[in-house]
Amino acid sequence: MIDYFNITIDGDDFPEIGKKVVVRQPSGVKTKSFTEVKISAGKYAPHFNVRVETNGQRIRFHGSPAQWLQGHNGMGSNDFRGLVKKTIRLAFETLEMDCPASVSKAIISGNYAVDEVHVAEHYAMPASLIAKLCDDIRRYGVASLKATTISPGVGVRLWPGSRDREVLIYDKQNYFLDKLLRHKHKLLGKMPMSFERIGTGLYFDKMIGQYLAHGVRIETRHKRDLKNKNLSLDKGFAWNQDAARALHIKTVEDIPLQDLPSLDVRELILQKADLKNRTLIALWLAGRDPKAFCPSPATYYRCRKDILEKYGINLSVPALMVDGISWKSLTDPANIMEPPEWALESGFVYDPKRWNGFVDSTQYERAWLNSENSSYRSVKSI
Repeated sequence: MIDYFNITIDGDDFPEIGKKVVVRQPSGVKTKSFTEVKISAGKYAPHFNVRVETNGQRIRFHGSPAQWLQGHNGMGSNDFRGLVKKTIRLAFETLEMDCPASVSKAIISGNYAVDEVHVAEHYAMPASLIAKLCDDIRRYGVASLKATTISPGVGVRLWPGSRDREVLIYDKQNYFLDKLLRHKHKLLGKMPMSFERIGTGLYFDKMIGQYLAHGVRIETRHKRDLKNKNLSLDKGFAWNQDAARALHIKTVEDIPLQDLPSLDVRELILQKADLKNRTLIALWLAGRDPKAFCPSPATYYRCRKDILEKYGINLSVPALMVDGISWKSLTDPANIMEPPEWALESGFVYDPKRWNGFVDSTQYERAWLNSENSSYRSVKSI
């Protein structure tokens, strides 16, 4: 699912949103800009961010489309361009403004810059093992991962602060159970006491207990790597239906983690290996760094290549010592959990392909815009 995006659109017909700021450049030229604002339909409602930049010639939108459209980001859609269209149109609807022509044209054609995207997927595994998995990644992962604990919550962050990509592995169920009433308030908003309100609350509980409780969330965050020549996803029109998941899967595959072979496989490898390789493999199985026991870097790299080709073991990547978890099986694309049909049919998850315009409204619209007491609007400068 697309959990966050940051895009910019060029034009010359943007309304003045936020507070006007005049800045004198070193050359003496004065330029006009506006403060970033948080769009919200209520004090506890989901919000989205917008800013008019570069003398009113560019507009930036960023935030979580899942939170904004659904009131939750437990699961959602990977249809990037469809989410951008609905998100931005709903932003102007909340502001009670007409969508500028340049913005409408850009979101339809995909002619806008994509500066950052977060793609989150849930992988099936027992929730009770998430903490153990994250702890072992921190303990045994290579130093280049810079694995750090997510706080608060249960999880681990890889490559924190990277300008290219960052990965979060964590327990999303734990996230929702913490401050549960606040999350439900955001979801239900000003919906009147009716069967629809009760049903939506039950769907939320069902998501936590039947979906999030049986998987781990892996979230890949992308910035400069969107401009990779093999991907070129820094423009909206480059995103097709499969782009988000393909980008996510490629990033997960590139995480330098590998499993400790099963006991019978270990014994077989040690029996077949020659003395030189056997020693290095035994050190690796014991959690030691084989490179420290080689007479020279050249010898180490030669042995590492030989062992990788013969036995599929990469000596430069420590093994995860996790009982009952296979990183390879866990991150197999076939293990990704799709949003259940009940969530799509009920509109609890916004699916652009199923949206019927004026017939169906998003959960955000039902909770905050279409209720009897939906007169509150805010544009808050950040």
